[in-house]
Amino acid sequence: MSIPSVQTPFKRFISEYVERKTAVFAFLLLVFVLLTAFLGPFLTMQNPYDLAQITIMESGLAPGAESIDGNTFWLGTDDQGRDLVSAIVFGLRISIMVGIISGVLAVVIGTSVGIVSAYVGGRIDNLIMRVVDLFLGFPSFLIALICLAVLGRGADKVVLALVLSQWANFARIVRGVAIAEREKEYMDAARGLALPKSRIIFRHLLPNCLAPLIVVATMNVAFSITLEASLSFLGVGLPITQPSLGLLIANGYEYILTGKYWLSFYPGLSLLITVASINLVADRMRDVLNPRMKK
Repeated sequence: MSIPSVQTPFKRFISEYVERKTAVFAFLLLVFVLLTAFLGPFLTMQNPYDLAQITIMESGLAPGAESIDGNTFWLGTDDQGRDLVSAIVFGLRISIMVGIISGVLAVVIGTSVGIVSAYVGGRIDNLIMRVVDLFLGFPSFLIALICLAVLGRGADKVVLALVLSQWANFARIVRGVAIAEREKEYMDAARGLALPKSRIIFRHLLPNCLAPLIVVATMNVAFSITLEASLSFLGVGLPITQPSLGLLIANGYEYILTGKYWLSFYPGLSLLITVASINLVADRMRDVLNPRMKK
């Protein structure tokens, strides 16, 4: 009599995730975007922000035009003569890095605050939640805009602004899950053994709050990329020396009526593909991790 094999949680997650073809396509598309962002600068024909590699004589070329050296500008060039493919790859890398770093920091801060608030309870919980409510009472875009108006432009300042505008959302989510887990039997057993509070919180309580947090954190990366692009489009985000997709869209916006659609269209399309692939992956993860979402 053969013993049936038992799937590990990771294998079970993978087997259920690949059941939907659109989710698999979104994952492969996301992998392609990430590889393009982080390996593309080594493969592109130029560094679009190195003045020695560009010439104004090649500015405003249409997609498919040839350069003086005989290379092909597959997506054309911008008003400064930069290859648009190279500019998109460099901008995509900056946008993704800002989104990931700000998302990770917001998750760490919000999770720590939320889980401590839920476990301690009492007046400390009420005080922390009033601060969280204060941040949640304003739109994330407005908080980030005010922070950048005070701090100025720069990648580090954009990351700080995005963290300040999003940490409270994670604190609220983790607190809600942690309160439900706090009263379960395994938590009573841990307290009965007189374990240190830090061990109870981070070794027993936190792992049981991660499932919904992973999905929200993944979606938050897409939201951070979109928010950073919006701020850069308005001219308060990244400086021109640290390009992002939002800056590329803004640079080409004023040329739309002249017929040079490619200056904004292709950076915008790259932003759309990146955000859509992340959201589709996160959406499928939510279906798999939350049994109540399944039909």
